[in-house]
Amino acid sequence: MKCSRREFLGLCASACLASASPFALGACSSSPGGTPAGRPVVYSSFYPIFDITREIAGDTLDLHAFMPPNKDPHLWEPTPKSLRHLAASQLLIVNGANMERWVDQVRDNLPNLDILTLSDDIDLITYKGAAAMGEFQYMARLEVKAGTYGFEFGHTHEDIMRVAFIERGPQTSEADLVRHGREVMNQQGEVIAQHRTFTVRADQVYALEMGHESGYIGFTLPRDGDWILLSDRASESLLSYRLVTSEDGDEIAVTPLLEGSSSGHDKVTFDPHSWLSLVNAKRYCSSIQNRLCELSPDDARVYKKNKLDIVSRMTDLSAEYDEKFARVERREFVVTHNAYSYLCRDFNIKHFPLQGLTSTEAPALKTVRKAIDFCKSHGVTTVFYELGMSSKGADTVASEIGGKAVPLASMEYVSEEQGAEIGGYVEIMRSNIEAIYQSLT
Repeated sequence: MKCSRREFLGLCASACLASASPFALGACSSSPGGTPAGRPVVYSSFYPIFDITREIAGDTLDLHAFMPPNKDPHLWEPTPKSLRHLAASQLLIVNGANMERWVDQVRDNLPNLDILTLSDDIDLITYKGAAAMGEFQYMARLEVKAGTYGFEFGHTHEDIMRVAFIERGPQTSEADLVRHGREVMNQQGEVIAQHRTFTVRADQVYALEMGHESGYIGFTLPRDGDWILLSDRASESLLSYRLVTSEDGDEIAVTPLLEGSSSGHDKVTFDPHSWLSLVNAKRYCSSIQNRLCELSPDDARVYKKNKLDIVSRMTDLSAEYDEKFARVERREFVVTHNAYSYLCRDFNIKHFPLQGLTSTEAPALKTVRKAIDFCKSHGVTTVFYELGMSSKGADTVASEIGGKAVPLASMEYVSEEQGAEIGGYVEIMRSNIEAIYQSLT
């Protein structure tokens, strides 16, 4: 089934009025429920991986999506029951690049299960992860008095950010601060859950849990003083945070003292949204075809034929929009979900995510104003939000600029049933790309 942009947007609009659960991953069936004789049992992690595998496999496999249809793909963990089902399979296909955090748990419980990690063959977009134990990436002086403030997190696929607060003496040099900070940051840290507020103790490490779309944790400085903040992570596009007066409040004043590694040995992690690229998806197809041929050699001709068909459609789609995007003058679009860097790399365009704005129920007026000013200065009239998530913040900005809020499907929250209605992975990508193109013309 081929779906027009209007039909796609209509489906998105209808879907966003429904409850949250339909947007999580759907499956061919939630459990095997009996395997047809002679057909290998294969699991895929979430919708785009499921659908590409389905296209190549046809009816040669007993194919299932591993995740249930009512869970967030970033937060879900396998249950003993789901692991028992998975144990009866011959192959698990995952995206990789830190998308499926539960893979290590699967490996620990099912060490003999064959796992195909599709991102292994992809040129991944990297960013700095956590600094090594005893090191940090950011040090700043807090220009505030005793009181309660907070960390406001934007979009991230990471779990924990470790921070510490130290008090600087009148004769303490920056070199002494770095040496002392390294000693302090050797601690694992006390875990602080989302939306908690903790009272700062000097030289104590705190492991702050970060939300996927947004988050907030408060902290109280118990007395006036020259407080120095240390963090094992620098704020950047795929792991953004800011220090604020309160949740959705204004930023507090800080003086950065160190921005960059205290050692040069920081971890590197990846943008996991690699499936949102037709270039990458074609490589996924090759990897899936090769592994399925190993699993079921008798069906190799089917896999080759089906792979050529889907890759041909992807290639045609890429060529069509390479030509279209080459003619547009404005190349920036605004979106709530920081998920489209790979798509932008394909077409030489740029996206500006509004993390921390549209993921909150009541965005701060100052933050909304910044977004409105950006849209006006760049001629932006469309604000994209994530299909399956709230459009409230995007609606607010769109209303102020006289524009519109439009959904894009990263496919993290699209079920197998919804995907089939739209026409599958390739048609969802077509609808996404067309919506972005229309916003630039």
